[in-house]
Amino acid sequence: MEAADAGAGRSSEPPSAERVARRAGKRPRKPLQLFDSPLIKDEEQESEAAEGTSPGAGPVVPSAESPPSPAAATESVLVAKSMLRCSLCSHTLKKPIYQCAAGHLACCGCRVKLPDNACRKCGTARAAALCHSPWLDAFFGKVEVPCPFARYGCRSFVPYFTSADHRAACAHAPCLCPEPGCGLVCAPRALLAHLAHDHAWPADEARYGTPVQLALPVTPHPHRRLLRGADDESLFLVAAAALGGGGGAAVSVVHVRANRPAHPRFTCTFYANAPPDAAGIGGAYFFATLPVRTTALADGDGTAPEKGLHFAVPGEMLRVRDGEESSRELLLSVRIDRSFGPETSGDLDTTIAEHHFTKQQD
Repeated sequence: MEAADAGAGRSSEPPSAERVARRAGKRPRKPLQLFDSPLIKDEEQESEAAEGTSPGAGPVVPSAESPPSPAAATESVLVAKSMLRCSLCSHTLKKPIYQCAAGHLACCGCRVKLPDNACRKCGTARAAALCHSPWLDAFFGKVEVPCPFARYGCRSFVPYFTSADHRAACAHAPCLCPEPGCGLVCAPRALLAHLAHDHAWPADEARYGTPVQLALPVTPHPHRRLLRGADDESLFLVAAAALGGGGGAAVSVVHVRANRPAHPRFTCTFYANAPPDAAGIGGAYFFATLPVRTTALADGDGTAPEKGLHFAVPGEMLRVRDGEESSRELLLSVRIDRSFGPETSGDLDTTIAEHHFTKQQD
């Protein structure tokens, strides 16, 4: 009876890790404590407890929220930039990397310039030879840093030795809002939404190689609108304004970006027909193909077409709206094409514009 009562008083819970350890003749190990919390999880002790679980218990299944394996884990580390640069020329270290016995690092360019491969940092009295270090090649090849334009939307992590190249080509490099007094600095894609919603700039979508028909008001104050590349979300600014003296109009297109991308460049073809009621020039048309300049819109650059490379048409090509001579507009076809050539200088741009600027009549 007493034995039955004793058996009835036993707990049906599975044995704890401590009980399993005692039965196996082992002394249980207490985890390290920090402010009454375990500092290190004893995986061996947990595995012993799992092995001692009763057969009726289910298998141990890893949690979906378990931490990643050590091979996939990353760690943020602060390192002085001087540690990532050549000790001789102070340029960013990149493979192959050389090291002397004293620990001084050198890039390949500096190493080949030194006589007898002797480390110049060690001094002539105890100069040590610089030797190639495959381990350093592997280490520095894995050191990655976030893009400096992360705050503007770039989520790239790039090897440290290529960070300068990435910075020079990053499409998230910030541009400036050209509206006077605004002062917003943001990535080009965000600038499109800002200008369209906050400043009510007209915006159209353009596909490369396909003309877009625009009706541009021609006034002394520049009319500005946006074109968004449907293929890659590139942003273009179209500006039109009256030309002084002859009563004509100037139109320009610029690519809104803080840096010049290696590829592709862009060209723009303008095509304007004379209005049907234009006296003496019925059937005339003007066209020009110009390279598209890249700008970050600093200090209003690109918003005044007559101050840069532009497409010029005479006043006879303008249409009078509502019978008012002061209200004129230019009906224009604009086609943007990708071009893999270099972005030319200003003098050559002018030459190209004059060469393609043509007027024909039936």
